[in-house]
Amino acid sequence: MGWLHDIILRKFNNIAGTRYEEILKAYENFFLTEEELVIPEINSVLLAFDRFSCKVSEEVYETISAFNEATVQVVYVIDEGVLKMIQETLGEEAAEEFREKEIAFAETFLRDVEKKLDELNFKFNRKIAFGDKAEYVKDLSKEYDLLVISRRYGSEATKTHRVSPVVFRIVQHVEKPVVLY
Repeated sequence: MGWLHDIILRKFNNIAGTRYEEILKAYENFFLTEEELVIPEINSVLLAFDRFSCKVSEEVYETISAFNEATVQVVYVIDEGVLKMIQETLGEEAAEEFREKEIAFAETFLRDVEKKLDELNFKFNRKIAFGDKAEYVKDLSKEYDLLVISRRYGSEATKTHRVSPVVFRIVQHVEKPVVLY
């Protein structure tokens, strides 16, 4: 933060005396470091979806289109825990019906995403996976430079919590840049 600090010091020299220094010390945790100001190179993007995910907005597509050379992995995650619970309580037939309906819903959802990615000339792969929604995305995101995920991923957002608990948990553990929409 050295050069930024020097510029600000020059700008406010002799205006507020030591007040600027006090403010800088009090709020230093909120200022970006020089490393954080560097825009990372994005070569791969992970788009993660599930049943609760919102439709991807034009702004999100516009944002990722800045990385037009990046490869995109589109993944739709179906909760394996729910499938097992249905299998144990309602039987194999109900579990298979649930599985088929979820896959059909995923196919429809992904078709819209793929259409838009095709329009933007992205190279992409798609996958429908079963697993723990948080763990699957956390593990998979290690291989990508950018994670794009809906605020509703994993569960519905509420009036008191604009981000689902699953997304909150993912964002806390992912060390890469994340776009929430």
